[in-house]
Amino acid sequence: MTDLTNLIPSHEPSEDTLATVGGMALDAIPLVGPLAGRALDHALAMRERERRREFDLAIVGEVQRLAEQAETALTVADVVSSDEFLATLARTRREAAETASTTKRQRLARAAVSSLDPGAPSRAEREGYLRLIIELDDLHIWLLSYFVHPRKWLETHDLAHTYANVSAGSPALPLEAALGHFGHTSSAPVENALADIQRRGLVDVPLRTFMSQSGMLQPRITSRGRALLHFLNQGNAADAVPPAA
Repeated sequence: MTDLTNLIPSHEPSEDTLATVGGMALDAIPLVGPLAGRALDHALAMRERERRREFDLAIVGEVQRLAEQAETALTVADVVSSDEFLATLARTRREAAETASTTKRQRLARAAVSSLDPGAPSRAEREGYLRLIIELDDLHIWLLSYFVHPRKWLETHDLAHTYANVSAGSPALPLEAALGHFGHTSSAPVENALADIQRRGLVDVPLRTFMSQSGMLQPRITSRGRALLHFLNQGNAADAVPPAA
């Protein structure tokens, strides 16, 4: 796989580009008119180049992981001769350049490389997972992990005290405590994200329904949600932490 890594160009700007930026004296000249356009175009191009390189390295890492896991010698020729892989790579690479999330780029890389795995789900299933990976962001994925087993998640993060003396309530109470511990103070984005994954059949959470403590903390992920996390190989769901607020 060293050969694959060597195929990835550095994202470092060329000397000509550096000279251009230096000549613009961005810190000394107000960003107005054509100069503003030049500066923004350059910044966007640089950011996109960095993200694509990061994604390409993630692809190499996923291919290496697959080769080690399957104990199969994958060559550059094996990788670049797969029409499905190349088509998926083109699609995920565009998405990777547009997201600010490093972890989402990692998920996109995993989806692309899954087409090389003989033990992966069917092509139709992989396509369904890819659509979800494109549509869902870090908060969605964390919510899936949390609802695998809320009680275990809270215990893992030393938050069992948040429900120890609560005999009844809604699933919203421990969820708010979990998010508040990581600096999330607004419930609207969380409820919107939860609605997104409920519409897709990944969880079933009666968020504001009053119930016993055991009901508040019981697993709420569906079989489809579990299958997505398994496809992503997210690791121990109880260890997952929400994205920065």
